[in-house]
Order: sequence, then structure tokens, then C-alpha cells
Amino acid sequence: MGSRCKRLAYVLAISLFVAGLISGLEGVGRGATPQKAEPAKSPASRDPLVPLRVAYSAITVNQAIPWIAYDAGLFKKNGLDVQLIHASSITAMQALLAGEVSIGQSLTDACVTANLNGADTVFIASILDKPLYSFVANPKIKTPQDLKGKRVGITRFGSTPDALTRALLKMWGLDPLTDVTLVQLNEMGLLVNGLVNEVIDAAAISIPSNFRAKNLGFVELFDLTRITRTYITGAVVSTKRFIDQRRDIAKRFMKAYLEGIKKYLDDEEFSIRVIQKWTRMKNRDEVKDAYALQARNILKIPRTPLEGVKTILDGLEKIPAAKTADPRRFVDMSLIDELEKEGFLKALY
Repeated sequence: MGSRCKRLAYVLAISLFVAGLISGLEGVGRGATPQKAEPAKSPASRDPLVPLRVAYSAITVNQAIPWIAYDAGLFKKNGLDVQLIHASSITAMQALLAGEVSIGQSLTDACVTANLNGADTVFIASILDKPLYSFVANPKIKTPQDLKGKRVGITRFGSTPDALTRALLKMWGLDPLTDVTLVQLNEMGLLVNGLVNEVIDAAAISIPSNFRAKNLGFVELFDLTRITRTYITGAVVSTKRFIDQRRDIAKRFMKAYLEGIKKYLDDEEFSIRVIQKWTRMKNRDEVKDAYALQARNILKIPRTPLEGVKTILDGLEKIPAAKTADPRRFVDMSLIDELEKEGFLKALY
């Protein structure tokens, strides 16, 4: 009984904290819907659009599908007035648990960790089954062993770059806790700045920032697309309670998201413009290369692979429950399955 009370108190504290944080972010995100005196109307009907808050945790190309859907009007087409909010993976997960946002993009490892700790977080889609990352280093670093005693950048502890970095270091026989110093720099673009300003010596960097780093003269110590194990990136995370209690809204979101993937693949010029807008990357060639790499690897039907969940669980050896957890408990593909049965996917492709 005591532990239950403590858990309720903890959730209440998070709810109050995140409510204040999200209200402070209202309308701040680049894709945020401005506040209106009157409810927005759907272009397909005169019914008011349903508000929906969606958090995205990084400014990288694997976040592009919600941006595409937003700028192409696909959310509004499906009756949703979506507000896209940029927040760190930790803050975004806290907001999801508190119910302040309903969906989070790329909260990959955080989804599994929260679920193992009693939350009802689940993957509802994933656009990639491999990490489109490069482990980039100062040219003075020739081999992985040269990383000993060096500073390795990550965005935040618990993020995908953090998990990938730790996995790589272990693969090379290095201890992430003792052989290197992990430095948090918050954003993917700041990892490149950190390399330039010699704040860090190396980092796992995703597209398009990895192209930028290599063009600046830094070396690719390892191409993470060569990892043989399935690894989830570009994941979409929600909660069981949202899917169950607001299923129609969740289904509308998924329809717009799937249409966003189709738009991404069919309209290269539009997609590149959208990515440049949201990432603020000025070099079109770097963005085009990143777009093309993701287009070659994107899952048109974004079902989250159970093998990818198993990879995450294997990396959480310090959490006892991870050793015996069934990967299926972390995945809910019912929205995609339902749309497929209705013929939506067949009509889309």
C-alpha cells in the first residue's frame, strides 16, 4: 500500500511539473499551432478539428514524418488540429506519462524503460529498423582504442545516441563509465558544434548532421547502418490508455502518419524543403543525401519489429525485469492492423 501511494504521489508530481512546462511551451515549437479565438475547422467538413499534442525529441531526419504530415495538411485532412512540441526525450516521456501530450516521436529506449517500471507506454509505429548514424571523431583518433580517456558527446542520457554510443563502446571492449567521459550537449546539431569547438572528441551523430560533420573534415570511425542487429529508430510511442480511450483520434493520427510516409517517398522536393525548414539546415546537398538514405531504408508499413525491442531489452541489463520481458508487451500494432483490414494501406500504395 505504501509503495502504491508513493507511485501515485510521484505521478502527480510529474503531472504538475510537466503541465507547467508544457504551458510554457505553448505555441513555441516550430510546428506549433497558434492559439485561436475560434476552433479550427476541417477543410473536408465544417466540424471543429480535434486538438492533439505530439512531442518530437530531436531535430533529425528520422523525425520528418510528423513535419511532412503537418506541413502537407494531412493532420487537418484527418480532422486533427495537431500541435508539434519539441522537447528532450526525458521531458517528452514525462509529458506523455502525465497525459500532457498523447504521442511522442523517437522516445525509443525511454518507451521500454518506462514500461518496465510500470507505465503503459507502447510503440505504435517505427519507420526504421536500423540506425542511420555515423560514429564521427576528430581526425587524430584513428582506432576505437584511441577513444580511451576522450570525451564522447551524446544528446541526453537515456536517448538513442546515448544507447548507441554505449553499445558501440562495449562492442569495442571499452567501458562507457570508466574509459571515456560522456558529455551531454542536448541537440544533435550541437554535437557537430562540440566537435568543431573541441568540447568533445567523438559522437554518434544521425542524418543530416553526420554529413555536415564529415564535410567539415571529421572522420567516420564507424557506420552504424552496418550493425547486424535490428535497431528501432524513428519510433512513434503512445500509451495504452490513449489508444483505448481515444481510439478514433489515435486512428486518425495513424492515417495521417501513414499518408506522411507516402508523401515523403513520393515528393522529394517538398520533403527536402520541409526538412530544411524544421532542422534549419542550409546545405541542401547534405539534406538531400540524408533524405535519400532514409528513403532507401524507410519502412512503408511502419510496424515495430519485435527483434528491435529485444535489442533494446538486451541493452538494459541493469534492469532485472528486462531479462525476462516479452517484447510483445511493448508493441501495439492494432491501429496499423485495423487500417490494413479496412483496405487503407492497399489504397495508399
